[in-house]
Amino acid sequence: MAKILIVDNEPAILEMITCGLEPSGFDLDTAPGGLPAIEKMQQRDYDVVITDIRMDDADGFQVLEAARARPSPPEVIIITGFGSIHSAVDAMKLGAADYIAKPLDIARLAETVGTILERRKGQSTGPADRVDPADGDFAGMVGRSEPMQQLYRLIQQVAPTSSTVMIAGESGAGKELVARAIHANSPRRDGPFVAIECGSVPESLLESELFGHVRGAFTGAVDDKTGLFEAANGGTVLLDEISEMKRGLQQKLLRSIQEKAVRPIGSTTVRKVDVRILSATNRDLGALVAQKTFREDLYYRLNVVPIPVPSLAERREDIPLLAQHFARKYARRFRRRAPAISDTVLAVLSKANWPGSVRQLENVIECAVTFTDGDEVRPEHLPPDFIDSFALAGNVAAGNKAARKRLKPADITPLGAAIRYLERQMLSKALDASNGNKEQAAQMLGIDRATLYRKLKAYKLAEGRQRSSPN
Repeated sequence: MAKILIVDNEPAILEMITCGLEPSGFDLDTAPGGLPAIEKMQQRDYDVVITDIRMDDADGFQVLEAARARPSPPEVIIITGFGSIHSAVDAMKLGAADYIAKPLDIARLAETVGTILERRKGQSTGPADRVDPADGDFAGMVGRSEPMQQLYRLIQQVAPTSSTVMIAGESGAGKELVARAIHANSPRRDGPFVAIECGSVPESLLESELFGHVRGAFTGAVDDKTGLFEAANGGTVLLDEISEMKRGLQQKLLRSIQEKAVRPIGSTTVRKVDVRILSATNRDLGALVAQKTFREDLYYRLNVVPIPVPSLAERREDIPLLAQHFARKYARRFRRRAPAISDTVLAVLSKANWPGSVRQLENVIECAVTFTDGDEVRPEHLPPDFIDSFALAGNVAAGNKAARKRLKPADITPLGAAIRYLERQMLSKALDASNGNKEQAAQMLGIDRATLYRKLKAYKLAEGRQRSSPN
């Protein structure tokens, strides 16, 4: 049983965290301040320490330092009501595993604790030349397939170097996880990791986010602002969606990389920074260079070491592992027992197309765990739009005469999925035939009214229907 120490000088916070983590079955211990926490760590080994940063006797940084000095150091999660980037950077530099600002999201805290514990307890059982992500720090990456083995080995080779890395892969494949794994396995692991999504920040603000600005540099600049490059000094910066950066800012980025320095907007002072640059893209940057929408010199500066991330379709054997991983993750978040996943559901998941890659799979499992009313995820718990598109794809393939001649076992729709697809069709037809009268629809289908309501809700068929009676 995992041993967790919760540290805060506010009794209400201690009680809230304790109550939130109790359903997960951890061995929980509490300390009403920094000094009692340090004393307890000298008497007992813990797996995780959750500590506030502002306390009367000894602050969270002192607790973190004492934890790191233990022979078997626990992972430390820092909690603070003063969520500035500076204190976050300081905590990460001292080796904090994560940083969460108040008001507390207990579900996120429980999920973070679970992820940390999974990483700590994993042991390799495969051949010596295979990499088990649990044996190193692979930032929650899941998978044992050969494409993932190649990715792990590439991360291990690249991480100790100072080379800039271009991480390429489709949306949802896990490019940020790869970047975090490179950082965690590098000599900069005790420094900050700062990620910015270039496509989500307006161009007018992105320069300030990256390089900072001084007071009065532009309208609204009422204070000096530290840019992310400077905040990440000694660590790693991930430029996500780098293909979305406009050409004007590309030139400034290139100069900062070459000179290893930044000049905040409105300042005449150049400030040296020591950061490793990682970038990520889901687009073909080479094609953008040919179209002259991306600078060729910046492309070659960033693409020193390319790392391709396999899509989910390229590593289907990992789908059962990923599905169980996400089921545990969302069961912790929803404070319930982690359900098993039925063989029928695993068959559906393993044969689906997954245009949204791992992120889409995670969303499907989150929905399924939400609707699971027992200890097993079954076909009826899967999102209706997902299972409908899956079953329809199978029917289209089967309905084409030429395609039938080339059918393989993998093309056959699992029985559970087909039944669910037909069930939804019959429910819809019964509602149409009864003009929305649920009593009549239930009689037509041979089910009781309560069962009809439950199925209509699960398939989202009750919304927007015209009814001929008020039932």
